[in-house]
Amino acid sequence: MASAATPSAKPRPGWFVRCIMLGFRTLLLTLLFTAAGMAVGLFCGIIGTATLAAIRGEHANMTNAYWHVAIPTAVVAGTCTFLWNVVQSIKTLIKK
Repeated sequence: MASAATPSAKPRPGWFVRCIMLGFRTLLLTLLFTAAGMAVGLFCGIIGTATLAAIRGEHANMTNAYWHVAIPTAVVAGTCTFLWNVVQSIKTLIKK
C-alpha cells in the first residue's frame, strides 16, 4: 500500500529548458502588456482628442490619438514589462 505522504520525485528540467521557458514567458507577457498599453493609450487618446476638439470647436484629427498618445504609451508599457520580466527571470534562474 503506497503512502500518500511520500511525494513522487519528478526530475526538474535542465537549465537550458528553464531558459527557453523563461524567454517564452518574457516575450509572451511583453507582447500582452504592449497590446494592453496600446489599447489603453488609444482609448485615452481618443477621449482626449475628442474633448479637446469639442472645447476648441474644431474637427477631431484622430491620427493624433494614434501617433502622439497610443504608440508612445505602448512603447513605454512594453519596455517596462520587458525589463521587469528580464529581472524576474534572472532572479528565478539564480535562485534555483
